[in-house]
Amino acid sequence: MIKVTVIHQDNLIKSIEINGHAGSGPKGHDLVCAAVSAIITGGANALDNKKNYKVVLESGHALIEMKEKDEDGNKVLSTVWVMLKTVEESYSQFIKIEDKDN
Repeated sequence: MIKVTVIHQDNLIKSIEINGHAGSGPKGHDLVCAAVSAIITGGANALDNKKNYKVVLESGHALIEMKEKDEDGNKVLSTVWVMLKTVEESYSQFIKIEDKDN
């Protein structure tokens, strides 16, 4: 199971943290894990001001955390969030998203 925690603060997404593996297929053929990995990695690569973010991309763990308010970066994180929610809608047995207000 992939667990995603999204922290919202002041109408922005402060952070997106992902932990675990979907287990929807054999290692190397898990399409849910591949989709989630592509979404979070693409989001991290799309951030213009990378110094304003803590970014961790590891097997089974990913984090993008905004250090200071960044409206443009928030658009990227919002897009990542919507894409992850779309995966959750189709594969809720393999991915769970929890939204929290900070």
